[in-house]
Amino acid sequence: MIEGGSLYSDPASLRERDCPHEEDINHEIRSFILQKNYPCVAAIQSVVRHDYVIGTYGQFGTGTHWHKLRTDLLNFLELQRATQSRYMSFWAIFTASIHTPDNELDFENKLWRELSLLSSEEERAADWGTINASDPNDPSFCFSLNGVPLFVVGLHPESSRFARRFSRPAMVFNAFSQFEIFEEEGTYAAMVKIIRQNDLKFQGSINPMVLAHGDDWEAIQYSGRENPESWECPFNFMKQKDKLL
Repeated sequence: MIEGGSLYSDPASLRERDCPHEEDINHEIRSFILQKNYPCVAAIQSVVRHDYVIGTYGQFGTGTHWHKLRTDLLNFLELQRATQSRYMSFWAIFTASIHTPDNELDFENKLWRELSLLSSEEERAADWGTINASDPNDPSFCFSLNGVPLFVVGLHPESSRFARRFSRPAMVFNAFSQFEIFEEEGTYAAMVKIIRQNDLKFQGSINPMVLAHGDDWEAIQYSGRENPESWECPFNFMKQKDKLL
């Protein structure tokens, strides 16, 4: 454990030349989320409550650490289910300076490469179950592991949205069941309203992707890039043997 959350460290990533100290990563997260008027109130609560888990990996977009990341995510889901925390998040931080995204499109492609390698055709039924849409062409598609649908927030230095402009490539994961708690309590709409008000103060505009798609098309929002209506989800189910190459 470190201050702010537990940390799963990939030994390979820790050997990367530019890998920072664990406490530095934690400090970066806390400084980023606790900025004045940072939009996401749930993220703020997660950090204030020290209710988040950090996983560190090396290169971003290559899938080099897919097995470790999948294991860490499954462990996170077990922990979140056991605690029933509504704010617990998993931060996957990619620390290697090589393969850093050059722009928003490059980041989006690399994000979906990482997500695609976390599952496979063989694991598809177990990861998506019979309820969640597993077809990337379905607008209701969202990433899922072990039957648990997840929302993914991509962060990186080149993001046009200030709330997504983090010092390193990162993916933040939350279980959809956490949002459902707020809906059941009747507080979800109020929270979304506050987030949009804060976003207006933070950047001077509300995220157009959230305004356009809201809860209707989750996957299009993962990268933070302003995507056109013609956007097609780049997720691809891998063959198990492909993941081992």
